[in-house]
Amino acid sequence: MRFIFVRHGKTHFNEINLTQGWCDSPLSKVGIRQVENISKQLEQYQIDKAYTSPLGRAVQTANIILSKKGIEPIYEERFKEVNFGILEGISTELVRKLNIESPDWLEDLDMDYRPYEGEDIHDVISKHHEALQKIIQVSSDDDTILIVGHGCSLYGFIKSLLPQQSFKFPNNATAMIVDYVDETFSLKKVLDPMI
Repeated sequence: MRFIFVRHGKTHFNEINLTQGWCDSPLSKVGIRQVENISKQLEQYQIDKAYTSPLGRAVQTANIILSKKGIEPIYEERFKEVNFGILEGISTELVRKLNIESPDWLEDLDMDYRPYEGEDIHDVISKHHEALQKIIQVSSDDDTILIVGHGCSLYGFIKSLLPQQSFKFPNNATAMIVDYVDETFSLKKVLDPMI
C-alpha cells in the first residue's frame, strides 16, 4: 500500500503570517501554482482513493490534484489541522511570544493549545492514526491513497509513523510518498513544488 501525504498549498493567511488551524482562508495565486506543479509531479502515480481534511484549503488542494484522475475526495474530519482555539487568525509572531510551543517543538512535539480552548498536537495525531487505520482496513495492498492535510498535524503524524527517519517540516504543497508494507511505514520520496 502506498500513501501520498500532501500539505495544502499556500493560503492568504500563510502569506500574511496569521495563525490558521480550524479557521480557513483560500489558496493564494502562489498556492494554486504550487498545487498545480505538485499535481504534475504526481501524474506518474496511480491514485486509487483520496481523503482530505474538510477545511477549504485542503479540499481546494485535493480537487486540483484529482481534477484529471476521475476521483472524488472523501472528507475526513480527523485529518483537520490542530485547533489553535482563541488564537486562530492572530499574528503568528504574537502567538510565538506566548511560548505555547516548546522552542524545539519540531523534535519534541510539545504543542498544547488546550489552555486557549484549542487542542494538544498529540490528540490530533491520535485522530489521524484512527482515520488511517480505518483507511487501511478498507483498502487493498496495492492501493495508492492520497491524503491531503495540514502542516503541523501532518508533520507530527508522519513523524509518529516514521520515528527512525528524518525529514523536514513540509512546505506548502509538499508531497511525501510513504509505503506501507508488512505493517511498516517507510518514506520513499519527498516532492516539493517548483515554481
